[in-house]
Amino acid sequence: MSKIYADSIASRTGGSPSFDSGVVVTGVVTATSFAGNVTGNVTGNATGLTGTPDVTVGTVNATTVSVAGTITYNDVTNVDSIGIITARGGVDLNSLLREQVNITAGKLSDNTAINIDNGMVHYFTTTETTTATPNIISSVGINTQMDTGNTMSVTIITTAAAAGYSTCVNIDGTYNDVKWLGGSDPSTGGASGNDVYALSIIKTGSGTFTVLGALNNFA
Repeated sequence: MSKIYADSIASRTGGSPSFDSGVVVTGVVTATSFAGNVTGNVTGNATGLTGTPDVTVGTVNATTVSVAGTITYNDVTNVDSIGIITARGGVDLNSLLREQVNITAGKLSDNTAINIDNGMVHYFTTTETTTATPNIISSVGINTQMDTGNTMSVTIITTAAAAGYSTCVNIDGTYNDVKWLGGSDPSTGGASGNDVYALSIIKTGSGTFTVLGALNNFA
């Protein structure tokens, strides 16, 4: 089949060409202008189309598609977007905004190993009785797991008692001082409720860390 020229067909037929059962093109479709609707099946190459037609397409197989306007599409399982997404039917956030909490039916002073392989939040449900030094570890070691300049946040929740509190931490079994919010070490635990230790660990060099801490009581 040779090229189909829409303008020449129109001049011979006295009007616009009409294709009821689709057009199968093995060569090239060339048109000076196009201002109608395309529905059905069109295969092959189309060049030189101008105007503002409505085009209904079943399947597009292309390496690159460039669209100056807006694409509307339905029944999409996954969307990977760098820009802004406007969602018509809502957004499912069930897989986001959630953090695994490692719950220990005991007290921190009896279970000082804080293994971040089990999560970044550790909750101890037994009322504390004495001071404790949390030992923050992982299966590969915190020093191995973090690069210099990396930071991680660890939260430790204890069941509060005045005698139970922490003033420092160990990382991979090695003592590290904590720079506490307010400028001084904790000297007592909460009278009731839960004490929450929020620790930001910054790796500053091989085996060296800056630890920033805040202690708050929730009763």
